[in-house]
Amino acid sequence: MYFFKSLIKNLIIKLISYDLFEKKIFLEGQKFSFLQKKLKKISNLSDAEFSVFSQWGDDGIINWLIDNLKIKNKFFIEIGVQDYKESNTRFLLKHRNWTGCIIEGNKNYVDDIKKQSIYWKHDLKIKHKFINKNNINPIIKSVTNQKEIGLLSLDIDGVDYWIWKEINSVSPIIFVCEFNSVFGDLKSITVPYNNMFDRTRFHYSNLGFGASLKAFINISKKKGYIYLGTNSNGVNAYFVKKIYYKNIRNKIKNIRSFFSKTRESRDKKFNKNYLGGIFRSKEIENIDVIDLNIKKKVKLKKFRELYSKNCRQTSKN
Repeated sequence: MYFFKSLIKNLIIKLISYDLFEKKIFLEGQKFSFLQKKLKKISNLSDAEFSVFSQWGDDGIINWLIDNLKIKNKFFIEIGVQDYKESNTRFLLKHRNWTGCIIEGNKNYVDDIKKQSIYWKHDLKIKHKFINKNNINPIIKSVTNQKEIGLLSLDIDGVDYWIWKEINSVSPIIFVCEFNSVFGDLKSITVPYNNMFDRTRFHYSNLGFGASLKAFINISKKKGYIYLGTNSNGVNAYFVKKIYYKNIRNKIKNIRSFFSKTRESRDKKFNKNYLGGIFRSKEIENIDVIDLNIKKKVKLKKFRELYSKNCRQTSKN
């Protein structure tokens, strides 16, 4: 009995402690948001960055875009959130009181989110689903009947390209997606589609996932979107629905693409080995990828050049 009482007490302390911590960093985020209103024009998206709950500077980018776009339907969907404590929409939910739905494939994370105070303090829906091409549209239709929504964020470390290509149940004004800088910036490449794709099973390094930036730019253009650039860490790409682009056309001086310097690679024993730059793509040169220009499966090493001069990094560790 003592054990269970102690466990409950520690859990309560943990939850209260996080809520207090969250209030402090949220207050700082609100200060940055207030200061950001002075940014009438920016050189590129990195000028708008700040991080409250986002892994990188995406809280600031999203906040700036929403300040400058006339969005009536204040509804978001974020796909792939883990425990939601580090995400692209948590600040949006708290700061602007939007309504939203998050989709997560891991039940433990879903259970964790439901224990957080943010779940009952806001109009936040959760769907526990491992998404694929067959279920993504039915899942979305089950949480909203509106075609146009404010924002869609996609980050599942897997078949992201194929999911975005398949989505037709909603048309987000802002689309944010994680791309794979390891695939470079010259080719339109994605991992092959698999209903149960897992990046670690696909390749021990965890570097084989998702799609190249060019792949997302090309498919998004076909879907009616304008590319706005990436965050400064070269992880997330931003797109806006073409009919809304007029609202920010003259407010962003340069559409700039940054490329990731993160070194999260693993060795064959699944320990981090901190490969950097082009050594990352060299590590996975034998994986199968889809060359979207010819719509065929090829080995990554087939491409002699993946990186432009602006993208090349040569450090190994």
